[in-house]
Amino acid sequence: MSNPLSSTKIRDFGSLVSEKEQKKMVIKNATEFDSYIERKAFDETKEGVKGLVDAKVTEIPRIFHVPKDTLTDKKPSVSVSDLEIPTIDFASAHVDTASREAVVEKVRYAAEKWGFFQVINHGVPLNVLEEVKDGVRRFHEEDPEVKKRYFSRDSANNRIVFNSNFDLYSSTPSVNWRDTVTCYIAPDPPSPEEFPVTNQSPNHRSELQIAIAMDALIEYSKHVMSLGGLLFELLSEALGLEPEILNSMDCSKSLLMLCHYYPPCPQPDLTLGVSKHSDNSFLTVLLQDNIGGLQVLHQDSWIDVPPLPGALVINIGDFLQLITNDKFVSLEHRVLANRQGPRISVASFFSSSKHHNSKVYGPMKELLSEENPPKYRDMTIKEYTEGYFEKVHNKTKAEKKIQLRQVVKANAFDETKEGVKGLVDAKVTQVPRIFHIPQDSSTDKKPSVSVSDLEIPTIDFASVHVDTSSREAIVEKVRYAAENWGFFQVINHGIPLNVLKEIEDGGRRFHEEEPEVKKRYFSRDFSKNKFVFNSNFDLYSASPSVNWRDAFSCYMAPDPPSPEDLPMACRDAMIEYSKHVMTLGGLLFELLSEALGLKPEILKNMDCLKTMLMICNYYPPCPQPDLTLGISKHSDNSFLTLLLQDDIGGLQILHQDSWVDVSPLPGALVINIGDFLQLITNDKFVSVEHRALANKEGTRISIASFFSSSALPNSTVYGPITELLSDENPPKYRDMTLTEYTDGYFAKGLDGTSHLSNFRI
Repeated sequence: MSNPLSSTKIRDFGSLVSEKEQKKMVIKNATEFDSYIERKAFDETKEGVKGLVDAKVTEIPRIFHVPKDTLTDKKPSVSVSDLEIPTIDFASAHVDTASREAVVEKVRYAAEKWGFFQVINHGVPLNVLEEVKDGVRRFHEEDPEVKKRYFSRDSANNRIVFNSNFDLYSSTPSVNWRDTVTCYIAPDPPSPEEFPVTNQSPNHRSELQIAIAMDALIEYSKHVMSLGGLLFELLSEALGLEPEILNSMDCSKSLLMLCHYYPPCPQPDLTLGVSKHSDNSFLTVLLQDNIGGLQVLHQDSWIDVPPLPGALVINIGDFLQLITNDKFVSLEHRVLANRQGPRISVASFFSSSKHHNSKVYGPMKELLSEENPPKYRDMTIKEYTEGYFEKVHNKTKAEKKIQLRQVVKANAFDETKEGVKGLVDAKVTQVPRIFHIPQDSSTDKKPSVSVSDLEIPTIDFASVHVDTSSREAIVEKVRYAAENWGFFQVINHGIPLNVLKEIEDGGRRFHEEEPEVKKRYFSRDFSKNKFVFNSNFDLYSASPSVNWRDAFSCYMAPDPPSPEDLPMACRDAMIEYSKHVMTLGGLLFELLSEALGLKPEILKNMDCLKTMLMICNYYPPCPQPDLTLGISKHSDNSFLTLLLQDDIGGLQILHQDSWVDVSPLPGALVINIGDFLQLITNDKFVSVEHRALANKEGTRISIASFFSSSALPNSTVYGPITELLSDENPPKYRDMTLTEYTDGYFAKGLDGTSHLSNFRI
């Protein structure tokens, strides 16, 4: 794992990461979406890991499984097995100058060489230590229904929060085997009235136990604050500075306490209590019980931090490494899972990360010189922390990962099961932040002047079956459009106007049904549902923003759903329209085959026509259309797409580096080349990026029909068509299966980048 501190270094990022690594996509396997479903199901129990143990699980769920390469270094190497982190006795810290200087020297050595040390005779009474551990245990072992009243993922509006894995909905490779209670103690300690204890509860004993636990936490925190002040004095002196320098920088101002509970694990070799990480704090004070499991990464080996009765573990955080310009080191550490337990620990973080703090931190000027120039740029705690939570444990490309904060908001939006229309029905006047597109995406909303008079080709299919010369003329137009535009409109395509109108009306009828009707079809699991309604298929992907649209999806071929599987509002219209689309699709693949100079049946023989997915998009009017998009820039993971759009407009394609409007043409269908067809034609045909704008006008309806086998089992290997290759035109793409391509496409979501480029040779 890369230390998040490295992103603040004064050096060129490109020099740290090879070109190959920068270009490599994060390809997630086919179980990634299942992982989200399993994480959400686990979270919704609100019982945490202890709930699994209480259910007597003998095999841990797969979301807890750590990657295999993590399992090979569970123990310290032999060469360092006899090493221990330093232990420092604070008994003489206030006796006399010489004694204090001796303690300071030990602190300096530990902070510079280890980043970790244990302290004894620290001034926190043993009974206080025991009571807070007992209190934490009492809370976590309370009746689940009592704990559920504290369950939340919103620490901004709750002083005390219980949950499991703060980063549950991030892109971490696995979930950790622990539950946690979180409480901000300083600078504004919660009053007793703020503790979420309700006297109306029928379980007065449970409430009393929790009240006692909170009292123990408050008492312990007073001693930790006092000890923190002393630690920052000693660390200041270890830097050769005045004792108050770090305290005066507000290093000890804020205190966050995390009370961890690690239940016994039936398969401890498959998971971790806490993944490898460094702390986003100035300093951390850890109280651990006698179970053990904490390890620090020292000299590239894992070193056990064995429990020492009455001791506290101290470790340097990232902020302190930054402001000391690497004089002190923030060390990566982790916690093993084990069959014993439960393990209890209380981590106290001195950090202003969750409180408004505009203070700018950088390497301390007193420590800098020509020989020791600054190694980090200045930053605020807020800026660092946002990057830390973007990265979370084990993230290596934060800009490509799901942001925890956005996921929580996306999850809340998703759980309404009413989509974007639910927001409009609620009469929102401001677009929620999760829909806001990055600023650089909002600067090119309109086509440039130089291409404002351009239109995608329109091809009349009326004479396609008249005679050979008429068909050849149409084939030539299709070839030109497929090679130069990737998009074209077709008229006189054979689908009756009343069929087009009915599918538009049917789609609108469904989307404007009562919310309770639509909720019966709400799902993100295509494997168990023929017809699926939701908003943003890539809601939990790495897409930078959520789009202003809802959609329903249904596979209409090769195995069409039974009428009973479809909603009444659009049932007949979908069945009738799909029949015509399949016929037109067959004709299109014939014409495209001929445009390649091949036999008419070649693309159909490759199963390009075999599967058809129908998606009906619903774009409600948007109160702030300049802040969001109906659908982000993307190309289609299909062979070919047929789009029926109403008269509202908003579709744009990227042509000659400018956005060109695809104006609605009554009775026409929009056809576009998909990524799969560009790949198998070896770039003869082009899959063009496109998007849909949001707008204030009426609701926009579009029905997209994708000819693609992407979401159904298909072991067929696709690569550039052999007949198109030569010495002058060698293959430009490697072979792949549609499943392989689609897994990566859905993992990245509509993030504005091309997935096809990852398959280039």
